[in-house]
Amino acid sequence: MSKNVWLVAGGAVIGSSIRFGVSQILPTPHSTDFPWATLLVNVVGALLIGMAAGIPSIITNDARRYFLVTGLLGGFTTFSALAVQTLNLATPVQSVAYLGATFVVGILATHVGHRVVTS
Repeated sequence: MSKNVWLVAGGAVIGSSIRFGVSQILPTPHSTDFPWATLLVNVVGALLIGMAAGIPSIITNDARRYFLVTGLLGGFTTFSALAVQTLNLATPVQSVAYLGATFVVGILATHVGHRVVTS
């Protein structure tokens, strides 16, 4: 098995554990409530991925990129929770607001993160 698999797996364990911790601090009591914890981890994750993308010593080094971006930040952020939570929200308006906030703010956060480290 490739060393890179272990780097990704190790990072994912850490990232998923942090995401779980955030969900315990900011729980969503009912599946129809707005999922603030998932929005937070996805936006913060996007910001950090943008920052990593602007640091050549991370983005051009396979081991660092696999561990940090693919593993840790990939494990920290979550598309599957986003998808399920969107379906469970009480109204279509909430679902659209949640998707819009996640994608627009997430993309802006990635851009800001990249600009912070490359300016």
